[in-house]
Amino acid sequence: MSAIVLFENTDEIASRLDQLEVNEVALREAVYQGHLQRTRLTLNHPTIYHGLNMWGEIVAALREQLRPLGWTRQEVGSYALTAHEERGLAITVASGDEATGNPSAHPCNRSKKGRNTVEAIEANRQLELFEKLPPEIQDEADGKQTWVLMHHTDTVRGEIRLELSRPSSIGKDGKISEWSERIILGSIPFDDDLVEIYPPSGPDIEIDIRRKA
Repeated sequence: MSAIVLFENTDEIASRLDQLEVNEVALREAVYQGHLQRTRLTLNHPTIYHGLNMWGEIVAALREQLRPLGWTRQEVGSYALTAHEERGLAITVASGDEATGNPSAHPCNRSKKGRNTVEAIEANRQLELFEKLPPEIQDEADGKQTWVLMHHTDTVRGEIRLELSRPSSIGKDGKISEWSERIILGSIPFDDDLVEIYPPSGPDIEIDIRRKA
């Protein structure tokens, strides 16, 4: 397993996010907006919609929050990205397991990821190789560096933990197995009466929680 560059100090986090043309307030607000939309759902909504709703609302809020910083929406088939063309960066949204946001643990995505995620991670690996070459050769690198805004709702602690991390490897099971960088963004507390449900096995479906009756 490759060494992970971990950012958990406040100043280091702010500096790294600034390099990526994002800020912590925007990322946290996007996840919080997704949570607020989710709390408006009831058990009369289809079970699968609860997770899809939060995912979609986070994506929309992220695009709106980052638009002033030069980010735009991008769709690769059904693969929703928020991209910064000039920087060659892209952010996707995913729900993570209980290790999400914990600097001492090794997180992974909860729902199986498909071909688009696999190709994005492979592009990350290729770009990492270019980073080790002279600057004039680095300029020839093609493709975007893709980051994952990963969130996990902990109903026991009453918080949503999140991080912005750069994946470097994914297993045949569709689960991200290695990260090059992890930027720990802390947690968002909540007091809503929620209960966890589990995602289906299909690729790129984000299912997380639902409201109790």
